Amino acid sequence: MVKKVTGFIFIAAACFAVSYGITYFLFNLSERPAVDQILMLFFLTCALTWIFFFLWIDGIQFDLKLDLSWLSMNALRENAPGIILALLFMLVYLYFGTTLNNFGVGQVDNLFDADVGSWMRRISSPDVKEFEMRGPHPFTYFIFQPFGRSLNLFTQDPTLSAILFNAMVGGACVFLMWIFVKRQFESRSYAFLLAALLGLSASHFFFGSVIETYIFSAFALLLFLVILQKKDRSIFALAAGGVLTFGITLTNLIQNILSFIVIRPRLRDILRFTGWTIAVSLALTYLHALAYPASKLFFLTPDIETEEKFFLDILKMPEWFIIGRLMYLVRTMLLYSVIAPKVFVLTDEVGSTIPEFRFYKISIGTFHQTSYDGLGQILVIIWALILTVSGIVFLWNLIRTRKLDLTFSLLLCLLFNFFVHVNYGQELFLYSPDWTYALILFIAFGLAPFARNRFFQAGMLVFLILLAYNQWQFISIILGALEAYIRSIT
Repeated sequence: MVKKVTGFIFIAAACFAVSYGITYFLFNLSERPAVDQILMLFFLTCALTWIFFFLWIDGIQFDLKLDLSWLSMNALRENAPGIILALLFMLVYLYFGTTLNNFGVGQVDNLFDADVGSWMRRISSPDVKEFEMRGPHPFTYFIFQPFGRSLNLFTQDPTLSAILFNAMVGGACVFLMWIFVKRQFESRSYAFLLAALLGLSASHFFFGSVIETYIFSAFALLLFLVILQKKDRSIFALAAGGVLTFGITLTNLIQNILSFIVIRPRLRDILRFTGWTIAVSLALTYLHALAYPASKLFFLTPDIETEEKFFLDILKMPEWFIIGRLMYLVRTMLLYSVIAPKVFVLTDEVGSTIPEFRFYKISIGTFHQTSYDGLGQILVIIWALILTVSGIVFLWNLIRTRKLDLTFSLLLCLLFNFFVHVNYGQELFLYSPDWTYALILFIAFGLAPFARNRFFQAGMLVFLILLAYNQWQFISIILGALEAYIRSIT
């Protein structure tokens, strides 16, 4: 014990000295405000101390063995329906993406607040050294640029590379859902239906086509659950999944932690997973800021102040706004994320010449939320029944077994997103991939008792066909409005 304490003190002192040298010479420490100096030194020292102390205590025990069994012919045949389904969705997303992301107009915030142009540049453009990366995305260039720039070798077009990468990740989300459900419930038919439901959800159908960070966040969150699903996975494999989640959108790491706590509740494992994930992520954040000087460090005062414009203090709002915002959040999370409603096409109302598309609008004293008509109303009634049945099954299993399982962690993830977005964001549909995966997986567990029932499977297939038609109409309305705008200015 004395040896460990002495070693910790020595390592911490050495890491402090190294951190001081790095921040002083490479990050202009002396020119920063005192609070930022303390934060920069503190976080880097903590990250390096954790990494080197536990390497000293445990030695290098990384699980570097690659499991290539999934590349065997048997595995490929077993997963062929999921692979084909994922490729099909990728092609659909690519078809819409080539139009929605490439209208030849300055598209900023008009597609449900998506920053299409800036993220397209961040994914595949070679000139991003001085292009700002916001703090909530700590080392996203490290994740996006290798893929985007590699695709440039084949496409010779950074725009097409970004669109293709976005569509590929959208298809990969469908495949991950297939893998998870098939492994969990041992039914390929059920896995096919649930994977198709994710791919057809309004959230994935739209953001698999339209470039933003959120389909990538959904991929990272799903990948983490697939890794966590095998309970013999090493802490380092899980930490690698957590690092990917953190690097794309840091707040989503909380969802990883919630799932980890429920599935592997041992305190030692929780501390090791959280510590390794945060320590490696912080180290990569500093390295990212060094490689890309315009990148922001999420914990520094100026960067925190920049993010404040996305927050609102709902308690200071009038009653009509509070009620409208809460209802809109609930509808977005439970309904709009899956079944696309009517879309508001706004121009003069928001002072814009380019059409803006939203699921809400505000006039004096009124918070307007969109609604459903025709086929949408039928689909919502069926979806409400599905949600109700899933909730009843969850409560019944909880009462019967008195054990918390992954279903509970999915609810925690939904609640986490609810409390975050009570005060954060404007068009809340923008963030929907952060929770749609959890909602669909909750449904997967809830409907599992009917997974092999042929009548249920047939009914679910009809629901998916009708849902596909509804989403197609939703995208068609957006395309029609954009095409009309283009014709008006040419």
